[in-house]
Amino acid sequence: MPKKKKAGKGQQQFLSPEKYLRTKVRTLQKGRCYRSSSLFEVGEGYVIVTRKHTGGKISFADYLIDTYCVGVKGSFYRLRVEEDEFEDFLDRASEGDGLIECSYEEAHNIVYGAVEFAGEADIEPDKSFALSRYMLEEDTEDVPLIEYRFGKDGRHFLVASSGFEASKYLPKLKKTYGTDFKYITPCTNFGVGDSDYKKNPTYGLETKYTYTPPRYAEAWNVHNRWLVEELSKPENSMWLEDRLIDRILALPEEELRADLEAIIRYVMTITSEGKIPEGFDDGRYNGILASAIILLGEVGNNESSLDLMLECCRQSEGFYDYHFGDCANEIIVPTLYKLVTPDKFDKLLEFMKEPGLYSMFKCCVSCTMALLARRRPEQRQACLEWFGSLVTFATETLPKVQYIDGSLAGFITADVVSLHTEALLPGLKAMYATGCVDQKICGGIDEVGKLILHERDKDVFKSSHFEIHERFADMKARSGNTLCF
Repeated sequence: MPKKKKAGKGQQQFLSPEKYLRTKVRTLQKGRCYRSSSLFEVGEGYVIVTRKHTGGKISFADYLIDTYCVGVKGSFYRLRVEEDEFEDFLDRASEGDGLIECSYEEAHNIVYGAVEFAGEADIEPDKSFALSRYMLEEDTEDVPLIEYRFGKDGRHFLVASSGFEASKYLPKLKKTYGTDFKYITPCTNFGVGDSDYKKNPTYGLETKYTYTPPRYAEAWNVHNRWLVEELSKPENSMWLEDRLIDRILALPEEELRADLEAIIRYVMTITSEGKIPEGFDDGRYNGILASAIILLGEVGNNESSLDLMLECCRQSEGFYDYHFGDCANEIIVPTLYKLVTPDKFDKLLEFMKEPGLYSMFKCCVSCTMALLARRRPEQRQACLEWFGSLVTFATETLPKVQYIDGSLAGFITADVVSLHTEALLPGLKAMYATGCVDQKICGGIDEVGKLILHERDKDVFKSSHFEIHERFADMKARSGNTLCF
């Protein structure tokens, strides 16, 4: 399940890369560092920082740096790679970017200097930096200061590669500096003119999470304590074997449902905001929540169980990242699919209209409704009406960001496209006319029109995503010896 584990051998299989980065990587010896030779002349390039393991392996982080304006535009890390593998990566990276070796102090000051310069315009580093920064030392006075000149001629200079990127940063630059900065925007069919930025200053921005989760439970409160113990074991963190599944499902149905709901409530309480309490995972990913949700699909109801699943979908981005990672759809959507009945469609629509929720959770609900429309012909018309209402709501509220943001609107579009219903196309055109839809998801409205009318996409949800044993087996197959996140 979640994007937290990188496989090793034996117990190492369940180590969390995130925890390793946060707690261990800075104890490793600093290795060679590199930067693009034309980083400051071109305004964009790479900084690579390495750490050396005692056995000869290398961990490293690669930062895409915009020295003119944006700071850290992206980053990624790799842990414990063989030296020849790293050298191959370095050769490929050098082909197009002219990497030169530099000192760690140079690399550190370039990265953090770019972050500070971007921060003057309220531009934050890419989200990936929240983890990749641990490959660097803390930015303290212990690291000798090297001053670099950022910007172009001392001012922020935005070089946008897309209309979406321009729309993401221009409002912040204009708010901070008025007209005292320069920028270049591309001429693409994705782009919007400067007047549009003024008209729709929220284009490209994300919903700010404002929900305050209550404390749902103060203890496990289960009938079967062994269930908590089994689901918390590291060897059961990513999947359950058939024997254990059958043992669990042999419990009285209502008793099991109550226990699973109790587990979900307590885990939501103690891991709120994605903050993992001491002793919950001990450096290994604890998959108890994901397993409980998958199991709840077998014994849950459309009342308390569905309400609890929607409450789970009201949690924060940090909560989402730890418990689900890139497997949220595989974990959440099939369970919702099994719990939702037509008389609950309005409840799901009201959930989509709630302000201040994390958009990726809302994507799961939208995906569920599209799945119902495709797989339950008798419910298709009601589902189409549901999407019609949702698209109308999105059209009205997109500029406010807090209800539906651009990315979510793009994913809703993808779900509507998968239904191949021409009747929904006018609504999508109106939504796109707001200028606030992230077109990286499905492209422009012309492309959307072609997709919805002519193309038939393959349903990504196979039968294995619904039968309980196959659901866990599928997670095992997808993960193998490494996590798929």
